[in-house]
Amino acid sequence: MKKITTLVLLIAFSLSVHAQEIGLQLYSLRNQFKKDLPSTLQLIQDWGITKIEGGGTYGLDMEAYKQMLEDYNLHMVSIGAGFEDLEKNPEKVIATAKAYGAKYVMCAWVPHKGNEWALKETKHATKVFNTAGKLLKENGITLAYHPHGYEFRPYKKGTLFDYMAENATDFTFELDVFWAHHGGADPLALMKKYPTKFTLMHLKDMEHGVKGNNTGSEDDDSNVVLGTGQVDIAGTVAEAKALGIEYLFIEDESTDVVNQIPESLTYLNGLKEPQLGLQLYSLRNEFPKDVPGTFAKIKEWGIHNLEDGNDGTYNYSMEEYKAMLAENDLKMVSVSGSFEDLRDAPETILARAKAYGAKYAVCFWIPHNGNEFTLADTENAIAVFNKAGKLFAKEGVTLAYHPHGYEFRPFKDELLIDHLIKNSTYFDFEMDVYWFAHPGQDPIEWLRKYPKEFKLMHLKDCKKGTPGNQNGSADVETNVVLGTGQIDIAGIVAEAKKMNIDFMFVEDESSRVKEQAPKSVDFVKGLK
Repeated sequence: MKKITTLVLLIAFSLSVHAQEIGLQLYSLRNQFKKDLPSTLQLIQDWGITKIEGGGTYGLDMEAYKQMLEDYNLHMVSIGAGFEDLEKNPEKVIATAKAYGAKYVMCAWVPHKGNEWALKETKHATKVFNTAGKLLKENGITLAYHPHGYEFRPYKKGTLFDYMAENATDFTFELDVFWAHHGGADPLALMKKYPTKFTLMHLKDMEHGVKGNNTGSEDDDSNVVLGTGQVDIAGTVAEAKALGIEYLFIEDESTDVVNQIPESLTYLNGLKEPQLGLQLYSLRNEFPKDVPGTFAKIKEWGIHNLEDGNDGTYNYSMEEYKAMLAENDLKMVSVSGSFEDLRDAPETILARAKAYGAKYAVCFWIPHNGNEFTLADTENAIAVFNKAGKLFAKEGVTLAYHPHGYEFRPFKDELLIDHLIKNSTYFDFEMDVYWFAHPGQDPIEWLRKYPKEFKLMHLKDCKKGTPGNQNGSADVETNVVLGTGQIDIAGIVAEAKKMNIDFMFVEDESSRVKEQAPKSVDFVKGLK
């Protein structure tokens, strides 16, 4: 969806992303601190931040500054230390850390002559950090070095950073994703390569178009709101969760920091793992026999979120149907509607979504002539979806289209689905991984190509050896337990967790659904 939404700043942020703490590197507000220390601390508190990284006292004595931090409920969990102090007076660093009760000490720069940084400097820095780190460790403090880009210069088959990481026996690293990216490294690849070496992180995004270098220097105003630049913030945050990194500090060195940090917080607050659900069409043959029993079975499977199959309420009133949902701790978070209803009576779908309190409404099929799906069909669908989606958006409901395979036909230098996505002003997309893979596409590549356009997902696997097509039809008995077929379900789920996908619905259209669905649910829940 390409529409621009108004940013609403919510003061009461839950600043923990997947059990990690989101903090602030105080250097971000260096200019504000010079003018008014109390007001700047108040600003941090108003943003909902409680964990900070800093070290200086801004002209106050230590006790007065610590009292001020306490007054604003701010906890100094990490302090910065100069390389010279770590080399010549590590006891001073330890004393400062202990005075704050800080668990971490970070060093953000190793002095070197001009732009000269080679193996000699790398070895010296590694030795100093190991020596100081061992002493800090004996005092219950972890030392973390914060690379700035010059460490990513070539060395043997890797980089000088590889030398540091491989020889870091008594210190760890604080990964600044901006500076790693700027220096030519891939922050996500670094985290995967050295999963035990990173204990802290700086979250900082880089404006599109900025070309990096290995000098460790860049214009401060190249820092942009998290999620709007060229760094994979969502991916690195997701990986940080997997690695158990404790603190992720926002650092924004730009002159617009006061306006950008709230937007970055909003972005981070929106990053969450997709919730697992079930597409009720899977049980279309069971509901007519026993609605209460089928809902009870879904509850047994540990499912709470549902997407309806546009099959109504099975002769129950809406209130009776909703009562059964509530009794089984089930919530209809997405409803479906036909293309014809979206075109001719969108208010009926909207009313059903609002009756359930559903956040999404989905369309699964665009009518077309036989196996012909053309640009004209695509343009017609875009007009219908945008018109209905605009109406829905006003009521807080998001419209999503669920491609079925016929949209992957050539159009100019791309495909018709590209044309759909690029013109989706008022609608988003639900990815059915089966129907992306069936016509020969790679779902993971599409998630990466359009990381902000997919809000929902259907998880459905295909029997190994099943040939695909582009007509949107297949034998439902080719649906198998997730993880046992030819689709990379584990990889897709991992990628989805980096995106802003709300719900992943298990869908199994086979006659074996009652046996297969619980196994599929267990498979997804067991993915690390």
